[in-house]
Amino acid sequence: MARHDVRLHHAGTKTFRHPAIGDLTLDYESMDLHADPGLNLTVYTAAPDTAAHDALRLLATWAATLEAASHLPPGDQPHHQGR
Repeated sequence: MARHDVRLHHAGTKTFRHPAIGDLTLDYESMDLHADPGLNLTVYTAAPDTAAHDALRLLATWAATLEAASHLPPGDQPHHQGR
């Protein structure tokens, strides 16, 4: 019988590719949620003073800008030019 060992990583580093920002290398830590068996929570963070930290701050700014714009009346929505 073939073995299928599963190795759980509860902490480490992962790189994501964002279409506008590029590569983001983030640290992560996962924890099992004992109140909900089978579920876990994973938190990703960027080390201070890194390109990933700056990129996450930029993404947060973009998200806040889009959120604020979504509450404007239809005639006041910002216009975006496509490529």
